[in-house]
Amino acid sequence: MDKNAWNALLRPLMQALSLAAVLCAPAVAGTLSFQLENDSFDGASDANYTQGMQLAYSADVAPEWPRRFMPWLAAKQELAAQYFLGQAIFTPYEIEETELILDDRPYAGWLYFGLSLASGRLHPASNLKIVDRLDLSAGIVGPSSGAQQVQRGLHGLADTYEVNGWDNQLSDEPAVLAGYARKWAFIHSLGRSDMDWELSANLGGNLGNVSTQLAAGVGLRFGRDLYSSVSLDGAPPLTQAPGFGGSKLDSGWYVFTDWQQRFVARDIFLDGNSFKDSHSVEKESSVGEWRFGLVLATGRFRWSAYHVRRTREFSGQYDNLNFSGFGLMTAF
Repeated sequence: MDKNAWNALLRPLMQALSLAAVLCAPAVAGTLSFQLENDSFDGASDANYTQGMQLAYSADVAPEWPRRFMPWLAAKQELAAQYFLGQAIFTPYEIEETELILDDRPYAGWLYFGLSLASGRLHPASNLKIVDRLDLSAGIVGPSSGAQQVQRGLHGLADTYEVNGWDNQLSDEPAVLAGYARKWAFIHSLGRSDMDWELSANLGGNLGNVSTQLAAGVGLRFGRDLYSSVSLDGAPPLTQAPGFGGSKLDSGWYVFTDWQQRFVARDIFLDGNSFKDSHSVEKESSVGEWRFGLVLATGRFRWSAYHVRRTREFSGQYDNLNFSGFGLMTAF
């Protein structure tokens, strides 16, 4: 791999890490996490949502400013904040083609940063835990996201096939997104053991030029220490609600499976640019997603691995989408 290819790969990554360092400069003790999703983990070629990565930080001490701006948060209510920086890459199926593929999705990249606030309250009498989550993010969709350089650099590093269609990607556009979700989790102990099981339901939605949609889902978890974890997805890809209980991750673990149905009004990665003419496809208004995986905490580290199966997102899509993700969280 030549010097120019290395520079093309590393430049957007270094810019992202520099921004993360600025955002976390005043940080106190807490947790730092990194997540990576890619369809190649399952042996598939790059297509549709092909990669996402995210760096996130959560302070050990909950911030007090949300209570001043949101007085409905009860004083005894658990509260956590997470700051995140991420990138997502979307491509059509035939990435070796140079010309625009009219019946497949556009090339697109998204670079974003933002804030998540999660609050939780437990009702001991009913073993019900209610979690609310608010996500706010801003960034850019288009060439300035660095998606082209990252994907071509990684393919050059792996000495695999070339990606030739990025000249057809969406134009630069400021990207804003707000999301809200609520989860109702019924957590019960399994006999006299230290094992728990959880049955949950959630409702939420996103609003912005990146995505506007409503979502509803159900989930099941089984393991240890379920009360101190949340497992509630937010607005941007990869974003998971920060765990309550500070930076001490202990030795809890759980397996999980969940299903979510999304009702989509807008998706910039399928509908194209908001204010300019661009390539687009006819999206599906309803998309289902099944996910299952494992989360394991070992002292200062929390590991996660999961697989996702998503139904077709647009008319004429070659196949359902499959990808896997891995995550690592560490306390400091």
